[in-house]
Amino acid sequence: MEQNLISKIIRKYLMGRFSSETEERVQKWIIQDKYTKEKTGASLEYWNELVVEADADADTHAALKRVNRRILKKVPLHRKLSRVAAILVPLFILAGGYFYYESIQERLIEISVAYGEEKHLFLPDNTEVWLNAGTTFRYPKRYKNNQRLVYLEGEGYFSVTKNEARPFIVETRQLSVKVLGTQFNIKAYPEDEKAVTTLTSGKIEVTTSSKESCILSPDEQLTYNNSTAAIEVNKVSPQESKGWITGQIIFYASSFEEIIRTLERRFNISIGNNTTIPSSNLYTIKFLKDEKPEDILDFLKELAPFSYTKEGNKIILTDN
Repeated sequence: MEQNLISKIIRKYLMGRFSSETEERVQKWIIQDKYTKEKTGASLEYWNELVVEADADADTHAALKRVNRRILKKVPLHRKLSRVAAILVPLFILAGGYFYYESIQERLIEISVAYGEEKHLFLPDNTEVWLNAGTTFRYPKRYKNNQRLVYLEGEGYFSVTKNEARPFIVETRQLSVKVLGTQFNIKAYPEDEKAVTTLTSGKIEVTTSSKESCILSPDEQLTYNNSTAAIEVNKVSPQESKGWITGQIIFYASSFEEIIRTLERRFNISIGNNTTIPSSNLYTIKFLKDEKPEDILDFLKELAPFSYTKEGNKIILTDN
């Protein structure tokens, strides 16, 4: 059956222009499995036309209500449950189906970055995003209302397209970062003891899960302790926040355990830490692009008393 003919039948039915006898046959045709996609498309097209026209013509509000009530009024009471359910699904548009369609359009696109990898992408507003290993990032196909809301679990560097009417907001489990147009880095892995936001340029407002807010200026870094809810703001080098994009590995006041987790994500390896190195020991170190895990561990051995063995993709750390 041609799409044009299907559209004509659907439109005529929704406008209530069939006789009672014909309408019963059309209802039976609607709930059949054949041409489901075409029927749905025709129904949605007619609904959208009514919605657009409603702003200019008050009379079309009545048409919208009629479409919403149509099936319920025509199906006999003793068959309502089975027939209504069968008709609502292919038509989409009854009993608030338009909003169901809208919710489908607003589903989030999810990007997952495997250990040992990085990803670079552009969002619908041309905001540029770099995602580090072990990161999950979600964003809408199109932005809703007066804000640009995205979700991050892991580490990402953002170069945000300026739009004062639509602030850009990054939500993590620990932090919410609101900007108008700027460049900044967020590191918020759920397994890490700290969440860190570093501003390169512009200005951002960071709100923690404990509802405390702080405005950052360029080259400032906010560290949030997930256990104690303590906040610390420090001045940092402008290159520190995005060093990982160029292959560097930079640790600032990081625990030994945090260093190990970073190496696991970066190199896609498994590291068993059987040492007794206390978490209170903090390290500030910078490693260059081409250094291997063994090079980094050999250097760390100079700072902390441990040794390691390697079997395939697994490394075991033990006390000396």
